[in-house]
Amino acid sequence: MDVELTNGEASTWRLIQRLSDLATGIVEQQIRSAADLSSAEFEVLRCLVEAEDGRLRQAELAGVLGWDKSRLSHQLTRMAHRELIERQKSGRIHGVTITRSGVQKFEMADGAHVAAVRILLQEHLSTAEREALQRTAVLEQPAPAAEPERAAARPLRLRPAAT
Repeated sequence: MDVELTNGEASTWRLIQRLSDLATGIVEQQIRSAADLSSAEFEVLRCLVEAEDGRLRQAELAGVLGWDKSRLSHQLTRMAHRELIERQKSGRIHGVTITRSGVQKFEMADGAHVAAVRILLQEHLSTAEREALQRTAVLEQPAPAAEPERAAARPLRLRPAAT
């Protein structure tokens, strides 16, 4: 396998990175403008809105978001100060519940999120292009950190997204 990217591969990769950064920036700006929420706050609230009773255990929330415990704890502390969520502790279980204010902020942000994503996708990508992205968008899980030699030797493979 070649060690370096071809000029075409490198330019395509840079284009994908730029488009991702641009799209993320546009969506984040719309969420911030509509509801004064960061993208991290929006994602936490989205998980809680989708959860039964608007509540999740902190460990479940970390898993859904793919965040480590420390990052989530700091984020939740900031959100509790803003009264977007409430935290409960029962023994070793840490629960997180969305507040009425959190629901209201999420609903304002969600409308902006939907509009921004639709504009980015509908106006700039054909159906065929969106389908091509969906076919290649899901990466296989990398090997656990305990196996760095095997992870480095194993090529990263893409698998089709579920349809």
